[in-house]
Amino acid sequence: MQVFGQFIATVGWLGLALVASELGATLIHWLGQWVGFRLIGARIVRIAGFRLQLSKVHGHWKLERPLTRHPHLVAAPPADAKRFNHAIYCFGGGLFNLLTVMLSLITLNQFKFSFDLWLFALIIWIWVNTLKAAQLLPMNLHGYPTAGQEFRQARESTAAMTAAYVTACAAAIKVQTGSVRDLDASMIVMPRDGGNRNYLVVRQAWLILEWGLQHGLDTPELLAGLSRLEPSFNMLPPVDLAKYLDATLYWNLVTNHRDPQILAWYQDDGVQQLLRRYQPLAHYKLTAVYEWRVHQQPEQALALIEKGLKLAQRLHEEEEIAWLKALRVQVAA
Repeated sequence: MQVFGQFIATVGWLGLALVASELGATLIHWLGQWVGFRLIGARIVRIAGFRLQLSKVHGHWKLERPLTRHPHLVAAPPADAKRFNHAIYCFGGGLFNLLTVMLSLITLNQFKFSFDLWLFALIIWIWVNTLKAAQLLPMNLHGYPTAGQEFRQARESTAAMTAAYVTACAAAIKVQTGSVRDLDASMIVMPRDGGNRNYLVVRQAWLILEWGLQHGLDTPELLAGLSRLEPSFNMLPPVDLAKYLDATLYWNLVTNHRDPQILAWYQDDGVQQLLRRYQPLAHYKLTAVYEWRVHQQPEQALALIEKGLKLAQRLHEEEEIAWLKALRVQVAA
C-alpha cells in the first residue's frame, strides 16, 4: 500500500511538471515570436492560447474567450512587403524553444541528480520544448500545418509567398476590425502562376470570397472562382479544408444553388465530422441554411440560428454573430 501511495505521489508530481513545462514552453515560444516580429517591424495584435486571447480591437486591447485557440501570436506584417520575412513568421518561436532545449541538455550533462523525480521532470521539460520547437504540439492536434509545412509551401512559387503575405495582413486586419473589408483592394488579385495545389493560394482565394462578399460583389462569380480550387482538397490542412467547405456549402445554399454535388458534400459523414471538429460554430449556420433552402423549414432554421447566436455571444465570436444575424434577416423576410 505504501508503494502504491508513493507511485501516485510521483505520478502527481510528474503531471505537475508536464503542466508547468507546457506553460513555460509556451511563454518561451511567445517570446521568440515577439522578438522576431519586432526585428522585422511587425506589430502584435493578438496573444492567444489556452482558450483565452488578448486582441487589439479598434485600437484597444480586449480580453476574449474563444471556443478553441492554439497558443500563438498574430502580428500585422510591415507595410513594406519587402521587409516581410516569412521564415521569422514560421520559426521565430520554435528557434527560442530549440535554444532552450540545447541549454537544458547542457545542464543535464553538467549535473548528476540524486533524486530521479527531478531527472524525469527535466526530461519532460526538454521533450515539451522539443515538440514546441518542431511546432508539432499543439498545431497538428488542432489541424493546423506545422511551421515546416508553411515554409515549404511559401517557397514553391512567388504566388505562394505573395499569398502568405496577403493572408497574414488579412488575419491582422480581421483581429483589429472584425472583417477584411479594409484590406487594400490591390491585394485581392489572384496571381496567374499560383496553381491550385498550394494551400496558401487557396487561403488567398477564400479571402477573396470573404472580401468580395463584404463589398457586395457578385456572389455566383466569386463562388465560381473558389470552385476551381477543388483539386486542392487532398492538399489542405484540416483547418483550411473546414473553412473552405463551410464557405462553399454555405454560400451556395444561401444563394439557392442546390447542385447535387453541394448536397452530397453536405450529407457526407466525413465532411460533417470535419466541420464539427474544426468549425464547431458553423454547424448552426450551415444546418439552418440547409433547413431553410432544402427542407423549406424557415421556423426550424430560425430556431437553429437563435441557438447559434447564444453560443457565439457567450464565446464572443463577433464574426459568427454577424453572419447569423444576416442569415436571420434573410430567413425571416
